[in-house]
Amino acid sequence: MEYTLEDAWGTLKDNEEERQYEIENLVRLIVNSGSVSANQIGEAEEIRKKQHKLCHNLVNQVVKEEPRDYPVPKTSDLIVEAVIQLEKEVHSVYRVHENMEAMLSEIKEDISYLKDKMMGLDKMKTASLNAAKLLATANYNREYRTVRSMFKEVKEDLFTVVNKIFPENEKFHKYLATLISQYTKGGDDLYVDVTPETYDLVNFLLEADIIKHHSTDKTKVKLANML
Repeated sequence: MEYTLEDAWGTLKDNEEERQYEIENLVRLIVNSGSVSANQIGEAEEIRKKQHKLCHNLVNQVVKEEPRDYPVPKTSDLIVEAVIQLEKEVHSVYRVHENMEAMLSEIKEDISYLKDKMMGLDKMKTASLNAAKLLATANYNREYRTVRSMFKEVKEDLFTVVNKIFPENEKFHKYLATLISQYTKGGDDLYVDVTPETYDLVNFLLEADIIKHHSTDKTKVKLANML
């Protein structure tokens, strides 16, 4: 239940009535006590003067006190003060919220800027890789044409030498053509078997460093790298 100013006023009135009742009882006691001596009357007068002086000093002291606007407990004043403080806190939180929204907006702008930069870097990377691939392809095609031309010249020179040394040896030509065909295919199937019929031809080609044996199988030979 709320304790209002009216309740406080009622309490003060009740206290005033109680004090008035006590004063009246004291007066009756004094009156009923009979006559008093002059000394007693003098002492009572002195006490009354001191009481009056004390009250006067208290009143002056109260007047000197600066009034303070304190909220009264359990009254509407305290509720109003609490509401004012809560409103201040709400405004403070609202300002913090506005600052956070401004910071969030800046962060989003930074993220968008970095995304654009990342997309630009990805495009540059793709363009660079494509350029490198084109350059590598052009270099490979040019080198491949050069190697084919050189191999063709070496093959023609080899056949010229064989024709001069073995002008009528058809078996030698076929064996040499098989070696060149396997070499041209590439991959792992570069070797040709050595048979008793081709043993002399193989020895001649080995001595001329035109062919070489397999690393683990001496019954197989392949055309050596003549470039």
